[in-house]
Amino acid sequence: MHMALVALTPGEAARPEVNVAPVTEEKLVPVSVTPPSLDAPWWKSNEVITPSVIGGGASLLTAIGGIPWQNLLLIAFGGMAGFLYWRKNADRKAVAKQVEGMA
Repeated sequence: MHMALVALTPGEAARPEVNVAPVTEEKLVPVSVTPPSLDAPWWKSNEVITPSVIGGGASLLTAIGGIPWQNLLLIAFGGMAGFLYWRKNADRKAVAKQVEGMA
């Protein structure tokens, strides 16, 4: 088939460097002996991290979903009260520091 294609171009088939088969070159491709995931420690591989994150997130959602809504409301109010207390305490300390600087 190659010679038939070369014969379509006048004078090319008579050239001595034209062979029956097309020219092919062999290239050696390096093959990795170990997969990239084995280069890192086992706890850093995607085979461990991905299921752990997905499983942990699903477990957390299941745990939160199993809590009655009244308890979630109490937790939210408790969190807000804790934040407001922390903020008030930080303001009190800042004012005390300013007053101390004036004296």
